[in-house]
Amino acid sequence: MVKIKYLVAIRPFAFPASVFPVTIGALVSMKYGNFSPPLYILSLIAAILIHSGVNTSNDIFDYLSGVDREGTLGSSGLLVNKKISLKELAFISFICFAVGILIGIFLTFKSGPWLLLIGALGVILGYFYTGKPFQLKYRGLGLFIVFVLMGPLMVFGAEYVQRKTVSFEGFLLGTTIGIATTLILLSNEIRDSQDDKQVGIKSLAIVKGDEYASKIYLILSISQYVPVIILVINGFLSILALLSVISIFIYLGIYRELIDKAVKRKDSHEIKDVDKKSAFAETIMGVFIILGMVV
Repeated sequence: MVKIKYLVAIRPFAFPASVFPVTIGALVSMKYGNFSPPLYILSLIAAILIHSGVNTSNDIFDYLSGVDREGTLGSSGLLVNKKISLKELAFISFICFAVGILIGIFLTFKSGPWLLLIGALGVILGYFYTGKPFQLKYRGLGLFIVFVLMGPLMVFGAEYVQRKTVSFEGFLLGTTIGIATTLILLSNEIRDSQDDKQVGIKSLAIVKGDEYASKIYLILSISQYVPVIILVINGFLSILALLSVISIFIYLGIYRELIDKAVKRKDSHEIKDVDKKSAFAETIMGVFIILGMVV
């Protein structure tokens, strides 16, 4: 039971958001002739640990700030439902960050000093995403931070570990993966806009309204395939990567749910799984992009 509780705390359903950029970054390097399986595995472990540290620290700060409270749908819900203590969750967060950082330092010695900058930026922005004093998510910067961290920055980091430089192809694929991860957060923000507004959070859905934010969700859903199409045309990806477009049907279904919420046909509890569905859509897209890189 304890192990299940800790597993819920780190929110593994969101791990595709760290697995795919690291894998894609490593495969970009492979296409340039450089790939070390041990370095890839260590990069993946470090990314998942930092991601887990960010998830658990977000739970803590969202709970302490009153964002997560009884009746809301955000985060793991463990603190709100008294299934874990703040001390336990803080310990998990610390361990995840500490071990992830140690692995990152080791990888810096193996690759080069620029990885230290990439990793430090990732940890700092990840922690202050909801951590005091900056709490970037609450100031309307959440979407941008997630795009940068879980997209180009993470792909660049994984590629740099392998070949000590980065590429334009890595940037394009990082853009696609970054948008896909941003869509998870955006669906979450639209779903939770009424609850978040009560505690003074700024988000696109609150500032511009649910309907406007839902339309942005649709635009981003479509635009994320553009870099993939470009890389298929120039031969960097095989035609298999075009099958990633299948995920658009999931995104369109989520968009309809978000619009239903925006025009009051549904409430937030009726669309409570839009973030998980967005993560599933990213998983399908990521799998076909990877296939397009190796087949």
